[in-house]
Amino acid sequence: MAVAARTENLACLIVARNLGDAVIQSRFLQSLAAGGYARGYIAWTRPQTAFLFRDIPECEVVASQFPVGTQKQFGPAAAAGLLAAAWHIRRRRISVTLDLIGDMRERLFARLAGSPRLIHIGWAPDHPFSRLIRNPLGSGRPQVEVPASVPNIYDAYDLMLASLVPGASMQSAPAPRAQEPTGRPLRVGIHPFASQECKLWPAGHWRELVRELLAQQATVYAFGAPSDRPALLELLGELVSQVQVATESLQQFADRTATLDVMVGLDSFSTHMAARQGVRSVTINAGNPPELWAVPRTGRTVWSSGGCSSFPCFNVPKCEATPLEYACVRSIAVRQVIESINS
Repeated sequence: MAVAARTENLACLIVARNLGDAVIQSRFLQSLAAGGYARGYIAWTRPQTAFLFRDIPECEVVASQFPVGTQKQFGPAAAAGLLAAAWHIRRRRISVTLDLIGDMRERLFARLAGSPRLIHIGWAPDHPFSRLIRNPLGSGRPQVEVPASVPNIYDAYDLMLASLVPGASMQSAPAPRAQEPTGRPLRVGIHPFASQECKLWPAGHWRELVRELLAQQATVYAFGAPSDRPALLELLGELVSQVQVATESLQQFADRTATLDVMVGLDSFSTHMAARQGVRSVTINAGNPPELWAVPRTGRTVWSSGGCSSFPCFNVPKCEATPLEYACVRSIAVRQVIESINS
């Protein structure tokens, strides 16, 4: 088993971004702990994703909202919660803070927490991830600088992990075995929601996909947050009586995902949750380079430029109010998704 070159006393991982980032970074921290990197850990994350870190040995979870990410949910009360969390971590006297984003705002959070040392990831100027972060004063001295030749986020985190625990890899982290059909019909989950409209696959495509899966005798589960339930029922329409609808907490979503054979989702957290649970997935990619967030080993990504000359736009679409509005995701055919599920 891989072992850390040195043992830290108390390491704090800042997990401030979106749900998908938190899912992937929880796997990173699992692998880091398995390699004995530190005597103890703090995961500073959002309340919604705290459960992802509670099964990591010797890991304390500190929760607050952050003024970053797609859905910031950050008002005066959240600002007070952020400062209280930072003060709590400061009193714990961490020995090092870890940052897997490489953005100046994570460096600010580390300073608030009183970190004596910050170890952060870096990205080559031509790496696609560098388009998603802010470093007007430069990236500092990262632990590793991920070259453009390593475009995938999982592979990038493996480089960071191996620099801290030689030989370690997220791909070897303990996880449930990817389920294989055993003569019964497939159990397929769909999660048709994302935080940005430019990522959404048309509702008609989802209904066609569900019809095809039902025709193949698959059991279909449709997932969403509690607040998504009206939109999910409307999307399913007359098919709703033939589908298992689940609009529960994130913890319950994770538990249900573990029972599936395949999860079909957008460029969002659902397919990364499937990977964490050892379940196969199909990602319907939108405006990002398809290799950037692709799930390794157990995942497939379907994508298309849709004829848009601005693809990939990194989810800052220039096509709005034009004939090619969101053409990249809307041009992905149901047939492509079905083929990926069946393969």
